[in-house]
This record gives sequence, C-alpha cells and structure tokens, in this order.
Amino acid sequence: MKNAQSPRILIVEDNEELSTSLMLYLESQDYDVTMTTDGESGREEAVSLPGYDLIILDAKLPDRDGFAVLRQARAEGVQTPVLMLTGLGDHEHKMQGFQSGADDYLTKPFATEELMARIEVLLRREAQATEEGGVFEVGGLRVDLNQQKVTRDGEPVKLTDLEYALLEYLIRRRGRTATREQILRDVWNLPAEVETRTIDRHVNALRDVMDGDEESTWAIRSVYGIGYKLIGATRVEDESPDEDTEAASV
Repeated sequence: MKNAQSPRILIVEDNEELSTSLMLYLESQDYDVTMTTDGESGREEAVSLPGYDLIILDAKLPDRDGFAVLRQARAEGVQTPVLMLTGLGDHEHKMQGFQSGADDYLTKPFATEELMARIEVLLRREAQATEEGGVFEVGGLRVDLNQQKVTRDGEPVKLTDLEYALLEYLIRRRGRTATREQILRDVWNLPAEVETRTIDRHVNALRDVMDGDEESTWAIRSVYGIGYKLIGATRVEDESPDEDTEAASV
C-alpha cells in the first residue's frame, strides 16, 4: 500500500497493456504511479505540480514523439529524471534521447529486474543531489548547507529566506544552467508559465553581497534568454575555520 513518502512515477506509454502491467508492478513495489497514453497529456502531467520523482517515457507516441515531449518539458523547467523506454534501440535514437534531456535509455524488450535497477539508480541519484550537504565557498561567501548559514570573512551575511533558497538551489546545480522556469517551479513553487521579474531582483541582491563588480566577474552568470548559472563554487573539505582548509573545485 502506498504511503505519503512513495516516489511518484509518471508513465507515458501508448501500449496500454505494457503501461498497465508496469503500473501494477510498480504499485506493488510501493510506487505511486500515474499513466498517460499520448505525448500532449504526458507533457501536461510532466510540468504539473507537485512534480514527479521519475518519468518513464516512450519515444513513439501517437500524437508527437517522446523526444519532442522531453525537449519541451525540459524547456519548461522540468528537471525530473527521465528514463526513455522504447523499441528504438539504434545508436542514433539513443543519442537523440540523451540530447533531448533523457537521463537513461532502455530498449524493449527488457527484463523487469533491469528496469527496476535503473529506476532505483535514478531515484537514488536525485535524492543524493537534493540532500547534498557540506560547506561551499563562492563569490567571497562561505555557505554551510548543513546549518543553512552564510558568512563573509567570518561575519554573518543577512539574506531573506528566498535569497538563501535561491543561493542554495544554484549551489546544488553549480556549473549547470538553471532556467527561469526551473527556478519558478523549484524555489518559488510557481507554475512554469508564470512570468515574474522577482527572480532577477533576488539574483541582483545576491550579487550585491558577493565578489564581482562587473558582469564578467559575477559568480552568478546570466544565460541570456534562459536563466542563470553559478560558477566558481568550491567545496570546503576541512570545515574547521581554525585550520588550513583544502578546497576542491567543482
């Protein structure tokens, strides 16, 4: 029986016999499963809130192919891990899947044990990224994700709750572009279609307390027309402020 902590999985598959058997099996393994049988309804579910923990997506769908569905979902800010499950097993289609934003690609026919192993790996990887702790230095700030503290030269830096949430979000995705849609969904808990300049104001507030007077020196870089990317963040290996620290670039 599912509980409130059951991972939510979306299956987008037009073969109803396969999708139904998958749903029943996954539910027997304590997953909360939703099914759709076409690309457009799959996209609508993928971008809905609250988000899913994993999406299993077929490439060949009746109204639009899964690659197009995935590209649009990613463009709309969906960061959910996606496992493509399809009969298209040639190298070209696999590359197309990964280039569209898939996290894994499994061809039919498949063994249930392999599917479950891949699902568990993707869910575990996402959980580890979400729960990652540690201390980071970026833009002159020292950010302790475990204690949710931000300091500069040993002195506390006062941030609003949203400013800290945005900074933590960018640190967890350091080096990767976070789209405005992703930030709206994951930090603001707003639908991707909502347009707001609030994100820009909070980014500028963070830049004001970080190093860098010019755009080329900002730690939070604008990716024009898309969103933002945090660069130069280093994880502090030795968290003791009284000893020499050894940082590793990430």
